[in-house]
Amino acid sequence: MSPNKPSHDNPSLLARLKVENTAWQALLQVLQEEEQALIEGAADRLAGLNTTKLTQLQTVSEHARNRLADLQAAGHTPDHAGMDSWLAQLGQPEARTHWQQLRDMEQAAQAMNQRIGALIELRLASTRQALNVLVHSATSQGGLYDQAGLAVAARKGKPLTAA
Repeated sequence: MSPNKPSHDNPSLLARLKVENTAWQALLQVLQEEEQALIEGAADRLAGLNTTKLTQLQTVSEHARNRLADLQAAGHTPDHAGMDSWLAQLGQPEARTHWQQLRDMEQAAQAMNQRIGALIELRLASTRQALNVLVHSATSQGGLYDQAGLAVAARKGKPLTAA
C-alpha cells in the first residue's frame, strides 16, 4: 500500500490512538501504585500490582504492535520517525496531539521504572545488610540466641537482659 493510501482512515487512526493512550494511562497508574508501595514498604501489595502491571504491559504492547503494523502497511517505517511522517501526511492535528501524549507517557513510564528499580535495589541492599549481620552473628560465638531463645551478646554469651 502506498504512503498516500493509509491502511486506516483518519477517524480510525484517531480512535486507535485514543484507546492506546487510555492503556498507557492505566499502566502509569499501576506504576505509580507500585512506586508508592515500595516507598511505604508495603511489600504485600506488590504481588497483586505485578499481576496488574503485566496485564497492562501486554495491552500496551498489543496496541504498539498494531500501530507498527499499520505504519508498515501505510508504507512508513515502524518507528517514531515513521509515525511522525504518517501523521504529517494525514494532517490531523488531534491525532498528532494523541501521538505526542503517547510519547510523553512512554518517557514517564521509563523514568518511573528507573525509580522503581532504584527503590527495589535500596530494599534489597537493606535486606542483604541485615542478612549479613545475622549470618555473621550466627557463625561467631554461638549466634544471637541461646537454646532457650533468649538474646545473647555476641562476645560475652550472656543474655542481653542479664544485669
